[in-house]
Amino acid sequence: MTKPPEQVPPRFAFGANWQRYLASAYTPERADIAGKHLLGFLGLSRLDGMSFLDIGSGSGVHSLAAWQAGATTVASFDYDPQSVEATGSLRLLQGEPANWRVIQGSVLDEDFCATLGQFDIVYSWGVLHHTGDQWRGLANASARLKPDGRLYIALYASERHVNPSSEQCLEIKQRYNSAGWIGRRMMEAGYLWRNVCGCRWSNLIRLPIIARQYRQSRGMDLGTDMRDWLGGWPMEFSSMTEVVSHAVGLGLDLVNLAYGEGNTEFLFVRRSRAEALGFRRLPEEWGMPPVLTSLAELPDRPFFIFGTAAGAEMLARHQEAEKRPTLAGFIDLDRTGQWRGLPVLDAETFATQWPPETPVVLSTRFVLENATRLRQRGHTTIVNGQPLAITLYGQLPPETK
Repeated sequence: MTKPPEQVPPRFAFGANWQRYLASAYTPERADIAGKHLLGFLGLSRLDGMSFLDIGSGSGVHSLAAWQAGATTVASFDYDPQSVEATGSLRLLQGEPANWRVIQGSVLDEDFCATLGQFDIVYSWGVLHHTGDQWRGLANASARLKPDGRLYIALYASERHVNPSSEQCLEIKQRYNSAGWIGRRMMEAGYLWRNVCGCRWSNLIRLPIIARQYRQSRGMDLGTDMRDWLGGWPMEFSSMTEVVSHAVGLGLDLVNLAYGEGNTEFLFVRRSRAEALGFRRLPEEWGMPPVLTSLAELPDRPFFIFGTAAGAEMLARHQEAEKRPTLAGFIDLDRTGQWRGLPVLDAETFATQWPPETPVVLSTRFVLENATRLRQRGHTTIVNGQPLAITLYGQLPPETK
């Protein structure tokens, strides 16, 4: 008997979701928040004199942020016609400026991309993994870079998704897109109950507060991102190493890396242009710091945590519960002294007082920058504890966050 062909779930209505965001959640304040996040990761205070390409512009809020930051020209395009309309509506609110164009097109269409020209900033947040061929999308995006351009992309990293796993995430997305109206609402309610309320009835009353706080994340909206997370299909996951490897093959160097809200942010420049643009170039032989899933994976000797913020707090609590290995202190760029009864050292003092093989667990979003800082001082045992910190934070009851 012939096996029936596997049903492919329909594509998620990304544009409809973004139009709902603009109608119910968007405010000028959200564009300001988006702009601060954008400029901060790029390492720039303004975009004056620079051109900006937004691949998969969605709501258009980041195109607007780039235009408000002084970009000389802004080009926004999206595959979804409703996303094009959404971005166009924000442009309309600004008086339809001539230096901001909004187009429909696909990043997988090489001929279309070639008509766009080249840009100082090429930006694509959470888009390439939804195209069905993210590596072709990455190649076409990188070809839009000027010689001294910056490529800023954000992708779902498989290391970031432990519970649920990346495989489980794909199954959830397929199920959501195949469900009817009632089925989707039930899945959304289940997401809010488990992931936001922590399965506690008492936390339902806090939902409006949580939603207001959520906008500090790139100016986004909790409901919009929830639907995107549940329904974002097609979808591909990739490891950080895979992303960097493909980029290196395209003649790019990684100069910044950070964990976002589910997405991992990468900043690339063309080969050998890092120093000229004010970045530290990561020597290829160093590779990416390995991801830590438990402190028990560390060598059984005293270790340090890099950072003293929320991520470090989670890792320190985890160490107290596990009892081993011994936490000797913290490394921080902005403070010294004592924290949680242990010494806080700057990177230079740590390098002079502790041997190179002392394990260091990175707790902040800026994995690449801090790993580079330590490696340049000769330290060799550096691991990325940020995904573990995020997982530990997600396990806390909402009222303690």
